Amino acid sequence: MFGSLAPLVAALTAAATLLPAPAAADPRGDQLDGKLYAATERLEQVIEEYNEVRDDLRTTHRKLAELAEQTRPLERAVAVRQARVALIARAEYRNSGAGPVLAVLTADSPEDFADRLLVLDRLAAEQRAAVEQLTAARSRYEQSRRALETAAKQQQAQQERLTNRREQVERDIAQLERLRVRSGYRPATGVRGFKPVFSPGQAGTAVRFAYAQLGKAYRFGAGGPDAYDCSGLTSAAWSRAGVTLPHNARRQQRAVQRVDRSDLRPGDLVFYYRNVRHVGMYVGSGKIIHAPQHGEPVRIDNVDYQPVHSFGRPG
Repeated sequence: MFGSLAPLVAALTAAATLLPAPAAADPRGDQLDGKLYAATERLEQVIEEYNEVRDDLRTTHRKLAELAEQTRPLERAVAVRQARVALIARAEYRNSGAGPVLAVLTADSPEDFADRLLVLDRLAAEQRAAVEQLTAARSRYEQSRRALETAAKQQQAQQERLTNRREQVERDIAQLERLRVRSGYRPATGVRGFKPVFSPGQAGTAVRFAYAQLGKAYRFGAGGPDAYDCSGLTSAAWSRAGVTLPHNARRQQRAVQRVDRSDLRPGDLVFYYRNVRHVGMYVGSGKIIHAPQHGEPVRIDNVDYQPVHSFGRPG
């Protein structure tokens, strides 16, 4: 009897292979969170690299402008000197003739002849020195300008590559956030209701500024006033206090004084991850204010919300 069912079983099995596979269920919220976290980690690293290259470009362009500003007065001074020497030479030519031969013919005495030759020789030496000085200065300027322009082109190319990477990661994040919406996932809200104590001085000014930015959007490369990324927020806050910091977490970490956890004060910076790709501002009571990541606004979190790399004090 079972043998007669074999052809039917075989037919059903073959038909089953032609049916579409059931749609895969959306990942659970915690799985989505893990994927989104990994994607935003990649994005944050690209953003900090982008900020670093952008800072390099600004430095290169500033050096080019400074070099041009330093060279213009030198060129003007040499031009004035050349014009003065030429004017004296023309006057001497009118008075004594065209050079040493006519100076001999028109000299009233051997002493007059010797004086005229000495003046002409001195004028020629001054003119040669002026031309040589200008030539050397221009040569140094051109070499420096070419080197800086080459660096600027290289950095611009790197910035374009980083921008392309950033756009790809943002597309990935947008896809994951759509899945979050379908799964009902809610992002972390941070610490609510905490208000720092605003001390006097620069640190207090920086903390007050950072606190006033709570709720503002995270935006790639932004340094205010309507949106920030992590290093953009800390550099803007300390700029309000009169301290200039690079718009890059790694460079901020190198620019500040290293402090121990036990010595933390409000206004100090907290750097995260082994490669220092995130930074927040310590505001007391074990809390930081920071711009967390793409899609999440400026908020307060516990200082150990992610692995801490080090602590630093601006000023």
